[in-house]
Amino acid sequence: MIRLVASDMDGTLLNRYGKISLKNQAAVHALNRRNIDFVVCTGRNYADAYAPLKEAGISCDIICMNGAAVFNTKGEQIRKQTLLKSQISRILTICRPFSVLYDFMTDEGSYTTSSLEEFKESFENKIFLSMVSEEHTFETIVKRFQFISEEHLLYSETDIYKMSVVHEDTEVLAHIRSCLEKEEGISIASSASTNLELTHFNAQKGNALLEYAINTKIHPREILAMGDSENDLSMLILPLGYTVAMDNGSEKIKKSARLVTRSNEEDGVAAAIETLVLSDAALATG
Repeated sequence: MIRLVASDMDGTLLNRYGKISLKNQAAVHALNRRNIDFVVCTGRNYADAYAPLKEAGISCDIICMNGAAVFNTKGEQIRKQTLLKSQISRILTICRPFSVLYDFMTDEGSYTTSSLEEFKESFENKIFLSMVSEEHTFETIVKRFQFISEEHLLYSETDIYKMSVVHEDTEVLAHIRSCLEKEEGISIASSASTNLELTHFNAQKGNALLEYAINTKIHPREILAMGDSENDLSMLILPLGYTVAMDNGSEKIKKSARLVTRSNEEDGVAAAIETLVLSDAALATG
């Protein structure tokens, strides 16, 4: 019997407008009534993950920034795994020849070393933050970022949980990735064709989810996990009760997961929960 449902957010639990549909909301609330736990596993920072959950009336623990941090329902941080400054320095050195854009996720929100003009052009061309929902404008997004220099970033005491490296040329990103793969202790994933998401090797959704399950005394076979992109792969290849890919997900994700549900625009999360967790047949297995 499934005792924990873990869901990605963008492209999975959220629709194109960054909202949780009424059917998805109802399914999550139904889990709560059955005393079945629900947790989100997202690349977002805590604030950006919390906002749509609060709007939908959903209170749950949050595994965020690809597993670099975990927060409980009270907003208290219960896991932390930041990038080392030496790792950040190496990433910057490798990327510097290619004029990439960065998103550095910290406790104080996001930082970028891009100029305001570069940031705006990339955002308008749907390169930077290409996964951002359609409800957002440049004005709403730019408020989330602080513009700083590399020197300030490296010599400050600010913890960096996750770096996104952004470039419009997929060949450039492929080259950067091949160089980064030779570096020790860095996890590399992607949530869009224009980015690489970099965290400490111990900060992956799969690692964080298993640690979370151990702490809550839930066996991996009692977990259902859902996602749509490469940064979900580390949890969808785990020996869980069910691993479910969204129909809008990448082909690699669909092949890696045990099952495929409907798209995020067709309430795929609700469909999976209702069939695999809440149906009479599923409940009978408990």
